[in-house]
Amino acid sequence: MEITQFQLDALREIGNIGSGHAATALSTLLQRRIDMSVPEVWAVPFESVSPIIGQLDSPQVTIYVKVEGTAPGKAVFFFPVESAEIVVQALFGTDEPMDLFTNEMAQSALKEVGNILVSSFLIALSQFSGIPLQPSVPAIAVDMIGASLDAILLEEGLLDDTILFIDTQLSGIPKIEGQFIFLPDDGSLKKLLGAMGL
Repeated sequence: MEITQFQLDALREIGNIGSGHAATALSTLLQRRIDMSVPEVWAVPFESVSPIIGQLDSPQVTIYVKVEGTAPGKAVFFFPVESAEIVVQALFGTDEPMDLFTNEMAQSALKEVGNILVSSFLIALSQFSGIPLQPSVPAIAVDMIGASLDAILLEEGLLDDTILFIDTQLSGIPKIEGQFIFLPDDGSLKKLLGAMGL
Protein backbone atom coordinates (compact mmCIF):
# COMPACT_ATOMS: atom_id res chain seq x y z
CA MET A 1 0.00 0.00 0.00
CA GLU A 2 1.08 3.59 -0.57
CA ILE A 3 2.20 5.53 2.53
CA THR A 4 1.91 9.33 2.43
CA GLN A 5 4.42 11.76 3.94
CA PHE A 6 1.80 12.75 6.51
CA GLN A 7 1.46 9.11 7.59
CA LEU A 8 5.25 8.74 7.74
CA ASP A 9 5.54 11.85 9.92
CA ALA A 10 2.92 10.42 12.28
CA LEU A 11 4.74 7.08 12.40
CA ARG A 12 8.00 8.88 13.12
CA GLU A 13 6.35 10.63 16.08
CA ILE A 14 5.09 7.28 17.34
CA GLY A 15 8.62 5.96 16.92
CA ASN A 16 9.95 8.84 19.01
CA ILE A 17 7.47 8.03 21.78
CA GLY A 18 8.47 4.37 21.63
CA SER A 19 12.11 5.48 21.84
CA GLY A 20 11.33 7.45 24.98
CA HIS A 21 9.79 4.37 26.62
CA ALA A 22 12.76 2.25 25.55
CA ALA A 23 15.32 4.77 26.79
CA THR A 24 13.65 4.91 30.23
CA ALA A 25 13.61 1.11 30.52
CA LEU A 26 17.20 0.76 29.31
CA SER A 27 18.38 3.52 31.69
CA THR A 28 16.94 1.47 34.57
CA LEU A 29 18.49 -1.74 33.28
CA LEU A 30 21.93 -0.23 32.68
CA GLN A 31 21.78 2.13 35.69
CA ARG A 32 22.87 5.10 33.61
CA ARG A 33 21.10 7.72 31.53
CA ILE A 34 20.33 6.46 28.04
CA ASP A 35 18.86 8.64 25.32
CA MET A 36 17.41 7.21 22.15
CA SER A 37 16.46 8.96 18.95
CA VAL A 38 14.70 7.91 15.76
CA PRO A 39 16.56 9.63 12.95
CA GLU A 40 14.59 8.06 10.12
CA VAL A 41 11.41 6.12 9.38
CA TRP A 42 10.72 4.49 6.04
CA ALA A 43 7.87 2.53 4.57
CA VAL A 44 9.37 0.40 1.85
CA PRO A 45 8.14 -2.26 -0.57
CA PHE A 46 8.81 -5.79 0.61
CA GLU A 47 11.34 -6.43 -2.15
CA SER A 48 13.48 -3.47 -0.99
CA VAL A 49 14.23 -4.97 2.43
CA SER A 50 17.61 -6.45 1.55
CA PRO A 51 19.26 -3.31 0.11
CA ILE A 52 18.25 -1.22 3.15
CA ILE A 53 19.42 -3.77 5.73
CA GLY A 54 22.78 -4.00 3.99
CA GLN A 55 25.15 -6.83 3.20
CA LEU A 56 23.21 -10.04 3.75
CA ASP A 57 26.41 -11.99 4.43
CA SER A 58 27.44 -9.74 7.34
CA PRO A 59 26.89 -11.15 10.85
CA GLN A 60 24.38 -9.30 13.01
CA VAL A 61 22.43 -9.92 16.18
CA THR A 62 18.76 -10.39 15.32
CA ILE A 63 16.03 -10.26 17.97
CA TYR A 64 12.69 -11.47 16.65
CA VAL A 65 9.25 -11.14 18.19
CA LYS A 66 6.04 -12.48 16.71
CA VAL A 67 3.24 -9.92 17.06
CA GLU A 68 -0.24 -11.22 17.73
CA GLY A 69 -3.57 -9.44 18.02
CA THR A 70 -5.91 -7.62 15.65
CA ALA A 71 -3.02 -6.37 13.49
CA PRO A 72 -0.49 -9.21 13.63
CA GLY A 73 2.95 -9.30 12.09
CA LYS A 74 6.62 -9.79 12.87
CA ALA A 75 8.85 -7.32 14.73
CA VAL A 76 12.61 -7.57 14.34
CA PHE A 77 15.53 -5.63 15.79
CA PHE A 78 18.93 -5.87 14.09
CA PHE A 79 22.12 -4.97 15.99
CA PRO A 80 25.50 -4.80 14.27
CA VAL A 81 27.73 -7.22 16.22
CA GLU A 82 29.98 -4.32 17.30
CA SER A 83 27.02 -2.45 18.80
CA ALA A 84 25.72 -5.59 20.50
CA GLU A 85 29.15 -6.19 22.08
CA ILE A 86 29.14 -2.66 23.54
CA VAL A 87 25.67 -3.21 24.99
CA VAL A 88 26.69 -6.51 26.60
CA GLN A 89 29.85 -4.99 28.09
CA ALA A 90 27.77 -2.16 29.56
CA LEU A 91 25.25 -4.63 31.00
CA PHE A 92 27.94 -6.73 32.66
CA GLY A 93 30.14 -3.78 33.63
CA THR A 94 33.20 -5.15 31.88
CA ASP A 95 35.61 -4.20 29.11
CA GLU A 96 36.34 -7.85 28.41
CA PRO A 97 35.14 -9.05 24.99
CA MET A 98 32.37 -11.65 25.02
CA ASP A 99 31.73 -14.15 22.25
CA LEU A 100 28.17 -13.38 21.22
CA PHE A 101 28.03 -16.48 19.01
CA THR A 102 28.46 -18.92 21.92
CA ASN A 103 28.00 -17.07 25.23
CA GLU A 104 24.47 -17.88 26.43
CA MET A 105 24.54 -15.23 29.18
CA ALA A 106 25.39 -12.54 26.63
CA GLN A 107 22.64 -13.75 24.30
CA SER A 108 20.11 -13.80 27.14
CA ALA A 109 21.03 -10.21 28.06
CA LEU A 110 20.69 -9.08 24.44
CA LYS A 111 17.35 -10.85 24.19
CA GLU A 112 16.11 -8.78 27.12
CA VAL A 113 17.40 -5.55 25.57
CA GLY A 114 15.79 -6.44 22.24
CA ASN A 115 12.55 -7.26 24.01
CA ILE A 116 12.56 -3.81 25.63
CA LEU A 117 13.25 -2.07 22.31
CA VAL A 118 10.66 -4.00 20.28
CA SER A 119 7.98 -3.91 22.98
CA SER A 120 8.40 -0.14 23.45
CA PHE A 121 7.59 0.50 19.80
CA LEU A 122 4.67 -1.94 19.85
CA ILE A 123 3.23 -0.30 22.97
CA ALA A 124 3.41 3.11 21.28
CA LEU A 125 1.67 1.72 18.18
CA SER A 126 -1.04 0.19 20.37
CA GLN A 127 -1.57 3.40 22.33
CA PHE A 128 -2.05 5.49 19.21
CA SER A 129 -4.14 3.00 17.28
CA GLY A 130 -6.14 1.51 20.14
CA ILE A 131 -5.38 -1.88 18.62
CA PRO A 132 -3.85 -4.35 21.09
CA LEU A 133 -0.57 -5.89 19.92
CA GLN A 134 0.87 -8.75 21.99
CA PRO A 135 4.54 -9.62 21.53
CA SER A 136 5.67 -13.24 21.87
CA VAL A 137 8.72 -14.33 23.86
CA PRO A 138 11.72 -12.99 21.90
CA ALA A 139 14.07 -15.23 19.95
CA ILE A 140 17.69 -14.36 19.15
CA ALA A 141 20.09 -15.29 16.38
CA VAL A 142 23.71 -14.28 15.87
CA ASP A 143 24.23 -15.14 12.24
CA MET A 144 24.53 -13.78 8.73
CA ILE A 145 21.65 -11.34 8.43
CA GLY A 146 20.39 -12.98 5.24
CA ALA A 147 20.02 -16.36 6.95
CA SER A 148 18.22 -14.83 9.95
CA LEU A 149 15.86 -12.89 7.72
CA ASP A 150 15.11 -15.92 5.57
CA ALA A 151 14.18 -17.96 8.65
CA ILE A 152 11.79 -15.22 9.82
CA LEU A 153 10.18 -14.80 6.40
CA LEU A 154 9.65 -18.54 6.03
CA GLU A 155 7.38 -18.60 9.10
CA GLU A 156 3.69 -19.00 8.42
CA GLY A 157 1.56 -15.98 7.56
CA LEU A 158 1.05 -13.83 4.49
CA LEU A 159 2.95 -10.57 4.81
CA ASP A 160 1.89 -7.14 3.62
CA ASP A 161 3.75 -5.69 0.64
CA THR A 162 4.94 -2.73 2.77
CA ILE A 163 7.45 -2.88 5.63
CA LEU A 164 8.17 -0.23 8.26
CA PHE A 165 11.83 0.55 8.99
CA ILE A 166 12.86 2.60 12.02
CA ASP A 167 16.54 3.51 12.35
CA THR A 168 17.58 4.02 15.96
CA GLN A 169 20.58 5.54 17.72
CA LEU A 170 21.37 5.30 21.41
CA SER A 171 23.57 7.68 23.36
CA GLY A 172 24.79 7.45 26.93
CA ILE A 173 27.15 4.64 26.10
CA PRO A 174 29.41 4.71 23.02
CA LYS A 175 27.25 5.30 19.97
CA ILE A 176 25.06 2.30 19.23
CA GLU A 177 22.97 1.85 16.14
CA GLY A 178 20.31 -0.64 15.17
CA GLN A 179 17.35 -1.10 12.90
CA PHE A 180 13.83 -1.99 13.91
CA ILE A 181 11.50 -3.38 11.27
CA PHE A 182 7.83 -4.25 11.52
CA LEU A 183 6.66 -6.73 8.93
CA PRO A 184 2.85 -6.49 9.11
CA ASP A 185 0.71 -9.40 8.04
CA ASP A 186 -1.41 -8.71 4.99
CA GLY A 187 -3.91 -5.94 5.87
CA SER A 188 -2.42 -5.14 9.31
CA LEU A 189 -0.77 -1.86 8.34
CA LYS A 190 -4.00 -0.61 6.77
CA LYS A 191 -5.86 -1.48 9.99
CA LEU A 192 -3.31 0.36 12.17
CA LEU A 193 -3.26 3.50 10.02
CA GLY A 194 -7.05 3.50 9.70
CA ALA A 195 -7.48 3.15 13.46
CA MET A 196 -5.16 6.14 13.96
CA GLY A 197 -7.23 8.23 11.54
CA LEU A 198 -4.41 8.26 9.01
